[in-house]
Amino acid sequence: MSKLKPHNSKPCPCRLQAGVIMLFPALFLFISWHGDSIAGDGKKLVPADSKQGKVVNIQRGKEIFHERCAACHGIDGNPILPASPNFAKGERMEKNDKELLNTMRHGKNLMPAWKDILTEEELKQVLTFARVVAGDKAFEEKCFKCHSKSLPKLRTDVPDTKSLKNFQGQLDICRSCEIEKEMTNEELIEIIRYMRTLGR
Repeated sequence: MSKLKPHNSKPCPCRLQAGVIMLFPALFLFISWHGDSIAGDGKKLVPADSKQGKVVNIQRGKEIFHERCAACHGIDGNPILPASPNFAKGERMEKNDKELLNTMRHGKNLMPAWKDILTEEELKQVLTFARVVAGDKAFEEKCFKCHSKSLPKLRTDVPDTKSLKNFQGQLDICRSCEIEKEMTNEELIEIIRYMRTLGR
């Protein structure tokens, strides 16, 4: 009598993929219903002297992102859903606003369409925040304690935003800041982008 071969207990890849796809609607509904608790205590982590219009865009975009997008894209831009781009690393951010807003409106692949849920202004606010999500996190962790009321003004020798990506020198925002000396250039670049979005 031939021996039965042991059953292969490894899950089929196609079943795993189907499971992820089936899980997505549940995640979407969960974040829609429980966005406030996921987003945290709602602290407005932007300096008080930032330009008011910029603050509104960043803060409102952050709130909507946490309420509507974090289930897949993560609170800090590090994705939860495997297929989602990593905004914390700038993935997809090389695309222009028109292209990204079009994807947000109409959806793409697992990305749902938001045109009937969010207004055009809200979509733009979310995109504004998504572009600086890494800088927002770095500023909150490294800078907000000292700069909750006063955003430092960038010096004239700080490279312009387009040149930052390929900048090889030593960036310096607060010369008297000990914390800054421990930060990487990548963190400093994201903070500079964030500060410029806030009007500095």
